[in-house]
Amino acid sequence: MSLIYLVVFLLLAHFSPFIIAALILGVFLSMLIEAPQKLFSKVMNSKISAVLSHILVLGLVLYAAITFFPVVISEGNKLFSMLSSLTIPQEEALAQLPEWLVTFINDLNKNLSDFALGLMNQLLSSIPNLITSAIVLVVTTAAIGSLKTITKNNLWKLYPVNDREKGLKFMKDTYSQFERFVHGQFLTAIMVGTFIGLMSFIFGIPSALFLGILAWITDFIPYLGVVISAVPLLMLAFTENGLIGLIIGLVILTAANQLEMWFFSPRIQSNALNLHWFVIIISILLFGELFSFLGILIALPIVVYIRNFWEYFVIKIK
Repeated sequence: MSLIYLVVFLLLAHFSPFIIAALILGVFLSMLIEAPQKLFSKVMNSKISAVLSHILVLGLVLYAAITFFPVVISEGNKLFSMLSSLTIPQEEALAQLPEWLVTFINDLNKNLSDFALGLMNQLLSSIPNLITSAIVLVVTTAAIGSLKTITKNNLWKLYPVNDREKGLKFMKDTYSQFERFVHGQFLTAIMVGTFIGLMSFIFGIPSALFLGILAWITDFIPYLGVVISAVPLLMLAFTENGLIGLIIGLVILTAANQLEMWFFSPRIQSNALNLHWFVIIISILLFGELFSFLGILIALPIVVYIRNFWEYFVIKIK
């Protein structure tokens, strides 16, 4: 039965990636709220710690969401103005610069403009799906507390009598490991957000705090998260410091991505999930290839699910 549930989930992930991603992110967000809550509960009342944790996590998410669009629109206007003013007339440039250099500059400006317009069109075309996903995300996060209780009380119905005891233990252990995975991702995202925010501040990119918070939040969104955090960072870097700023922004993003892929995530998640770092990297790459942006999000939970299924129902060591 456990294998059938996995197949059904993968089919849903394939045909409804936005909805499944929103559901998974809703579960992630509810678990993320629990991470600071556990820290706060050590020094204060549990109810107060729960309220503070909700305010902290949801407040940061709301701050990033509210700030994102004004920053992108404002910097986008500056960017298009700068790109337009950078175009050098061919006849004037020939007297000062080699023809190949003038052509390169004009082509570069055109390509950057086309890329920016294409990116904006892509974001606009995804707005209906993103709005639906956002609604599902909010509802899932708000309802997860009661859903946990309902699921816990009715989980036994998923298994026939002969496999019920082992199936329940399998599900509970897998969920517990999934929680450790989310808490590990929480630490990874904090490191990535801190790195991007700190580097932005050091190199004089405006709104460094916003960029760090945005990087922390979007680190949980595969592929699309990189684009979301990269757009305002590169815009702010370019409009503030020109081509040098754009290069610095690209270096910051590349360094953060490499640190996460080869150091932060493998080290933290290998301890949280008891998986070798190489298995983690390969599974992320493989599921990303199979399921696109959703694949990276579900890769490690599915690997843990399959490993536990194999141990419980195939080699039966549990």
